[in-house]
Amino acid sequence: MKNATGAVTASTAHAAAAGEQILRTGGNAVDAAVATALASCVCDPANTGLGGFGGHMIVAAPSRPPACIDFNVWTPAASVPSYRGISGLGPKASVIPNVVAGLSATLEAFGSLTWADVIAPAVALADGFVVGPTLEQALRDVKGMPFVDECFSFEQVPDGLQLRQPALARVLRDLAERGPRWFYEGELAGLGSRWLSDAGHDTTPGQWADAIEAVTIASSPSLSANSVRLYSSPLGTSGSICMFATVDAGAKLATGADLESPAGIRAWAERIAAAWSYRFGARDGNTIGDDEIEAWIARAAAFKPSAAKAAEGGHTCHLNTVDRNGMIVATTLTHGMLWFGARWALPGTGIVMNYGGRAVSGAAPKISGGRARAVTNMNPTVALGDDGAAVAIGSPGARRISTIVGLVLARHFFGGVPLQEALARGRFHAENAERATLETDRFPASVASG
Repeated sequence: MKNATGAVTASTAHAAAAGEQILRTGGNAVDAAVATALASCVCDPANTGLGGFGGHMIVAAPSRPPACIDFNVWTPAASVPSYRGISGLGPKASVIPNVVAGLSATLEAFGSLTWADVIAPAVALADGFVVGPTLEQALRDVKGMPFVDECFSFEQVPDGLQLRQPALARVLRDLAERGPRWFYEGELAGLGSRWLSDAGHDTTPGQWADAIEAVTIASSPSLSANSVRLYSSPLGTSGSICMFATVDAGAKLATGADLESPAGIRAWAERIAAAWSYRFGARDGNTIGDDEIEAWIARAAAFKPSAAKAAEGGHTCHLNTVDRNGMIVATTLTHGMLWFGARWALPGTGIVMNYGGRAVSGAAPKISGGRARAVTNMNPTVALGDDGAAVAIGSPGARRISTIVGLVLARHFFGGVPLQEALARGRFHAENAERATLETDRFPASVASG
């Protein structure tokens, strides 16, 4: 949604309207992003929620260097073995949620409004909203599961199917009144830690509360490509390095070839495959320092694409905001690899819990400060041009997230394609010769057959 004070994009119209409301009342882009995210926790419960994990948020303001807020999935390092080899759903598949921690830390560092201000639209939505087609499909997929009756009530109204979340509404009102620390240091902490501990993860209320300290705010990793500088998520625990490699390849190829020709697409796909193969196929491929991005891309470009480990799917909720002063924000939230996360709820709360255990037990987590941070592929990105142009972008799609973001940015900035058209152009992704996909219906036959 756009208005005189800025713009908001979100996975649902309800969430976008929440952010727009905040902008209209004088909030900045971070205030709007936090309000939009909290509203998404209510009206996009298949993809995110208070029981989910955040991923990352990139904040770029004219007055300070772009920053990355990292609230990606994590667990106490000592509990990592309890997640290895997990299967199935329920508490054993969940980690300590950190959406509230990440959003509140961002608001405190960069916002201008209070927590009560930005959570108000989410409180109202929990009392009822009309669902869209994606959520309707997601609800059909979990029909009959116990958490659905625990969390949701439904009513057919003239506009469609209305969803209410009475238990979650009570939690949100408490959050509005007591503040975000209550989520981690009150009765919820005892309830949540007990359920995780009973599932075999030996979690204490103190560890649950540690989610607040686990949020980090730091300078965003960045790459210059021609006249554009890209800012994205932490190296090694997000997909940012493969996104950087995708954009870098597009920038170089665009100087001597048509990016959309069969030869251009093939060469681009080969570079993308090499980056993914290097990241997960070389012994130190996922070890990258902030000052090594260009060197990493050069090493990856020379790496022979090899058989990569099959990637699991994932569902994410992405949102962007910008205000009248030029502050711009890109954010990703998720429940994990499945709609509705691990498909259980903390009893009496309406909080659907995440499927973060699979992320922790996948690629070797990064251990630091007694915490194990999962390796994921989420990477909200902000691109700033020398001419003042600014783009906030992200995408759902598991490993494809990084490629899709990179394709759009390279086509727009280096291929001369208008942004809206770049978003609609055909997508492709490659990890090796055997793992490559292309949207054939969006490409000419000459490309699809080549």
